[in-house]
Parts: sequence; structure tokens; C-alpha cells
Amino acid sequence: MVKPSGPFLTVVLADGDRGLREAVKLYASVRQEIRLRAAVATGAQVLDLLKEGQPPDVLIADACLPDMSIFELLSGLARLCLKDPPAVVVSMYATSETLCSKLLTAGADFFILKPYHLDSLFETAVYTACSTQTLQERRAYAHINWHLLALKAPASMEGTTYMRWILSELVLRAPTATADELYRTVALMESHTTPNTISKAIGRAVQAIWKQNTQEYQQLCAYCGEGTEKPLANMRLLKSLALRIRWELWL
Repeated sequence: MVKPSGPFLTVVLADGDRGLREAVKLYASVRQEIRLRAAVATGAQVLDLLKEGQPPDVLIADACLPDMSIFELLSGLARLCLKDPPAVVVSMYATSETLCSKLLTAGADFFILKPYHLDSLFETAVYTACSTQTLQERRAYAHINWHLLALKAPASMEGTTYMRWILSELVLRAPTATADELYRTVALMESHTTPNTISKAIGRAVQAIWKQNTQEYQQLCAYCGEGTEKPLANMRLLKSLALRIRWELWL
């Protein structure tokens, strides 16, 4: 399961139908395993809500909101760069394989056809919060990006890109991989480079991170049991950060 925000699953509903919103509120009040954090009418309200505080575990959004398309909402959600983005369920009256494929690419995780029974809606929310591979990967990438931003890793440096790729490997696929294995994996992605070049590029990015000396970097050094008087070694930083992210994701 995705790490819940509390002892229950939290949900935000976005639907322009006021009667449906009220019905969902009433139904949610008698469901112990789910807390409806908000039932709003527009995509703008969803984005404002997510900017203000901890995101819900699941966002259920109608495909036809009154102020924006579902694709605009998914794009706005991606631009928020949330550390823990919600799983997204899209509700719609009709669907097709092409539309579902486009929505999945844009960031949706599951679908439910309208009209639906309210118990089916809540069962879908719980089901979608289960860690499908796509959702797990999206959450991992979000955590990786959030931590690199917090470390002020220079976005323009190749080393930051290589760090992102290696962290993805360590978090999702190969937590015990050696430095040589990781550098070779990245070298296969970049046909015109070598493991040694990758190591040096990451070293320059780590040096830039060390100079920023952010609170995030200080906490990472403390987690490693080292001081901040010199940069952490490449793999010391990457493996410690990967362990922290895996813990956050309950992996």
C-alpha cells in the first residue's frame, strides 16, 4: 500500500455536480477507513488545496470540470512538483482505449464510469491507492526530484541528471548495486560517455551541492554520520539518499 497520510485513506473529490458532492460527503461520514478531506467544484480549487497543505492519498476528479479540462488539471498537478502526489482517479460518462491511454500518459492512475454507486467509488479509491508499478514509480520520481531540489542540485549540470538516473535505479530496481554497476548502467543510457566521465560529472554536482550547504544536505550528512566540512563521496550521498527515499515510500 501507498503510505497513508494517517490511520485512514484521505480523499479529495472534484466534481461540478453539487448534488453528487453532497451525497459523497454524507456517504464518507459513515465510512471509517476513508476521510473525505474536501469535495470541490473546480480544478482551480483542487490546485489551491494541494498548494496549501499535505496532499490527499487519492484525488477523484471528473473529466469535465467547469473551469478546466482534466488534462489541464493533470498538467497543473505535475507542475506543483509535490513530494507525495496523490493517486488520480478520473470519473467519466464514456471512455475509449485512446482516451485512457492519453490520460495515463498525462498522469491519471485509474478510471471509474459514471453514474457509479458510492460504495464502488470508495472501493475504487482504496484499490487505486494500492501500489501499482506505475504509481510506485511516479511517487519515487517525485521524491527524487523533491530531494534534489531541496539539496539545490544544479539543474543545468549533467551530473544532476546522472544522479537522478542512479537514484531511480537504487530506489526502484537495484538497492544493493555497486558503484561500478550503477555507472555502467548509466553509461548504457548515454552512448557517448563512460563510467569514469559519469563519476566525475556527479562529483562536480556533489561539490556544488556541498557549497550550497542546505538544511537538507546537513541532515543527509548527519544521517551518514559525517560532518559538512567536506563533500560527501558520490556513492555515500546517493546511497544514503536512496535509503531515505525508500523508507519514505515504505519500500
